[in-house]
Amino acid sequence: MDLLELLRRPEGKTLEYKRDLSSHEGVLKTLVAFANTAGGAVVIGVENGTRRIVGVPDVLAVEERLANLAVDTIRPRLAPDIEILPWRRLHVLVAQVYPSAARPTTWNGSAPTTGCSSV
Repeated sequence: MDLLELLRRPEGKTLEYKRDLSSHEGVLKTLVAFANTAGGAVVIGVENGTRRIVGVPDVLAVEERLANLAVDTIRPRLAPDIEILPWRRLHVLVAQVYPSAARPTTWNGSAPTTGCSSV
């Protein structure tokens, strides 16, 4: 996946930017919404308003945490494709989700169909 290509695109129904994983609820809700609709990508390490790359510290630990949260809390089981993209001396995570064949996909008992830019 090409980071510059992603950054050219605004947030929308298939793309969401997150500064970090501190509020994992918003990321998980977005992954489920993508699975319930047309699919999409969550880019972690990029500010959503400015699209400024801030990077993800300890990227391997954050990747593992995201994968575990998704597998442990989303039903039916959802394992997003997670890619680490280097950017200068930083790293960004991209979690790609494809439309689920087993809908509705749920998290915390709900089945969102829209992402959550405010979380």
